[in-house]
Amino acid sequence: MGLMTNILQTDLIKGLTLTLQNFFKKPVTLRYPEVRYELPDTFRGAQILKRDSEGSERCVGCGLCPEICPSKAITLITSEDEEGEKRVDFYQIHLGLCIYCGYCQEVCPVDAVWMGRDYELSLTDPSRLKVTKEEMLQKGDDPHYDRLGESR
Repeated sequence: MGLMTNILQTDLIKGLTLTLQNFFKKPVTLRYPEVRYELPDTFRGAQILKRDSEGSERCVGCGLCPEICPSKAITLITSEDEEGEKRVDFYQIHLGLCIYCGYCQEVCPVDAVWMGRDYELSLTDPSRLKVTKEEMLQKGDDPHYDRLGESR
């Protein structure tokens, strides 16, 4: 019993010493949402679609992004117009299925798909997890994203 009491007292003193050493240090907790977390350059948030310099959609409907998506979160439906050009009729990403791997951005031949910088993605309505082409284009038009899809 004496050995157990001695070990308990030693551990208690070590714990109190550690507590006192850290008691007067500056806390590391951020006062969110007043103070925002500084995102690393490699952060990948929700996808956005970018436009070209003329203001039209960059996406050509090649179908590489839904093909490479490991979670099959991307739905793409295309058709041909009168001139025989491919047109994107429907483009949707299900953010609940997306694993934010960035493969869609890597495989895009025209740099239309970009991983955004949004990290506040919690929702109460699961139907809003399906993000359409128009919503992604709107985020891509947002001036707080620069030309490459990264936050300023």
